Amino acid sequence: MAVAILSLLLGNVLDGILDSVFDSLGDFFNPLLVFGTLSVIGGAGVLLTKYSSLNDIYVLLISILIGIGAYLLIYYFLVIPMSNAESSTSISIHDLEGKVGEVITTIPAQGMGEVFISSTSGSRNETAKSFDQTIIKQGQQVVVVKVEDQILYVSELDEL
Repeated sequence: MAVAILSLLLGNVLDGILDSVFDSLGDFFNPLLVFGTLSVIGGAGVLLTKYSSLNDIYVLLISILIGIGAYLLIYYFLVIPMSNAESSTSISIHDLEGKVGEVITTIPAQGMGEVFISSTSGSRNETAKSFDQTIIKQGQQVVVVKVEDQILYVSELDEL
């Protein structure tokens, strides 16, 4: 129990202090994960000592094996999936190709304007040029044809 409380209280402190050391070792030796494993080893040792008649050496070895198993389970089923998860709901500008938007600042034939694109992950305004090199007036519906150098190339959307 004491190791669990120390893990909770000192985990982030040690993570900050030993950040460079653990960064060089990678995510596998996460200090919070190490202290959690020590808690599992201690808990297994207490339970095995109290509820079994095993020799102390066997209790230690079995507790260490249980701790290693818990470490690997937590690492492979929690740490890796969480590190691979998206940390942002925003989308890349290149994901806007094919999306429909509305011109909010008129796009001249040879210049730039601005379009508003709404999506499930939020709305955004982006700089745009006319793909067909024609003027596109404010309020017109457009489709994003391509994205180049962080600029959307749009074409007026004809009603079907």
